[in-house]
Amino acid sequence: MKKHALFTLILPFTAIANTFDCTTEFEWLKTTFENNDAGFEYAVSTKGETSYESHNAKYRSAVKSSGSATECHQQLQGWLSFFRDGYIGIGLNTNDEDAQSDMSKIHEFNELAFSKYLETQKEESWEGIWTFSGYKLALKKEGNDYNAYVIESSNTSWKKGQIKFTIYGNGNGNGNDKYKVNYYMADHSLRTIDSVSSLDQNHLVLGKNWLTLSRLNAKTTSAPEVSQYVSLMATRQPLFEVLSNKSVLLRVPSFDHSFKKDLDKVIKDNLDTILKTENLIIDIRGNGGGSDVSYEEILPIIYTNPIRTIGLEFLSTTLNNSRMLQFIEDDNFSDEDKAWAKESYKKLENHLGEFVNLEEDMVTVETFDRIHPLPRNVGVLIDNGNGSTAEQFLLAAKQSQKVKLFGVTTRGVLDISNMYQTQSPSKRFTLYYSLSKSFRIPEMAIDSKGIQPDFYIDANVPVVKWIEHTQKILEAR
Repeated sequence: MKKHALFTLILPFTAIANTFDCTTEFEWLKTTFENNDAGFEYAVSTKGETSYESHNAKYRSAVKSSGSATECHQQLQGWLSFFRDGYIGIGLNTNDEDAQSDMSKIHEFNELAFSKYLETQKEESWEGIWTFSGYKLALKKEGNDYNAYVIESSNTSWKKGQIKFTIYGNGNGNGNDKYKVNYYMADHSLRTIDSVSSLDQNHLVLGKNWLTLSRLNAKTTSAPEVSQYVSLMATRQPLFEVLSNKSVLLRVPSFDHSFKKDLDKVIKDNLDTILKTENLIIDIRGNGGGSDVSYEEILPIIYTNPIRTIGLEFLSTTLNNSRMLQFIEDDNFSDEDKAWAKESYKKLENHLGEFVNLEEDMVTVETFDRIHPLPRNVGVLIDNGNGSTAEQFLLAAKQSQKVKLFGVTTRGVLDISNMYQTQSPSKRFTLYYSLSKSFRIPEMAIDSKGIQPDFYIDANVPVVKWIEHTQKILEAR
């Protein structure tokens, strides 16, 4: 088992208790996080003890007036925001008896009447029938807002007539920032998105390329580069395309371990073409991470220099160490991995309250037997959706003389990692926190900074033209 492989254990929720008090939930959250999160002390030392105490006082006061689980959830999320952006969170556990927020109620919505209304409109606007990731939505203007009513959903927690998101005026923004979005996640928890834009009449983008909706029954045809972009960003599977006789494209939407076999197969099936082509573009835009082993077949293709990887250390606590016991009992893990988990558990238990390096060295060096003459140039497309293992891949890839990064700065969520979860005593909430801290801290911290591109792609280059832009640069070298 690789020491950087990032696993998230999804534990079954138990029945939710009837009693509820937000102050009690807050004190549980604060105590559990302070005692077990690997990034807690680093965040406080960076931002200051005084700032942290003021933050605590603010939220201790706020939770007293949180009358519902939904209101409490928002306050608990606010408290966690002090520490970092990634590998942290709190989920609201709901069941059918729980009171939902107003936007999660089922509303009366007449799809047929709305479709007839759309047919009367001479020009297409944001109003329309849209699809994305298993959802079919009707975006309808009501007053100054646009409400997205669910028509169909592959997610059983969302029913027809519920409002998936609302677009509303920001009041002080300009351009894409003129509007904000209240977006409800799979568990109906709220996420605020700061911008809305259009790729064209047929594609609406929430956030900075966070989510793209496609219009059904469009009256116009999208340009080829728009269709290519939407297809690449929507796919969950890795893809390969020949762009020209000089350039090929490998699209990797995720490094999730469940897609490793698919990525390996795409590489194997197209390896001869890759190794005969001068330029390789690897598009990892929106790739939020997964497991290090997922990208191991890419490294030999782009390799020129020994790859140095900085290790990490785990915070040993009784709660944190229980993850190793779960690994030992998990039939999805090999005997070798279970043996590693057993030895790691013993080592951790012998150092409770301390940070523990489970490997022999702080730095590992990986080499390969040969350097392939082609591809000669490798361009990796990156954006602010890249974090975690995607950033770990970039740290490895950048050590090759062939590789240049194109795009914008990544999200910066790598230093504090290995997410774990635990439920509150009331079973109302699930805390997601992290178990490990990189030895890069503080000399080469990535969190809250991100990894910068070698070739910054500014806003004058539309996202649908990033591949074309990168291809021209590589083919001119």
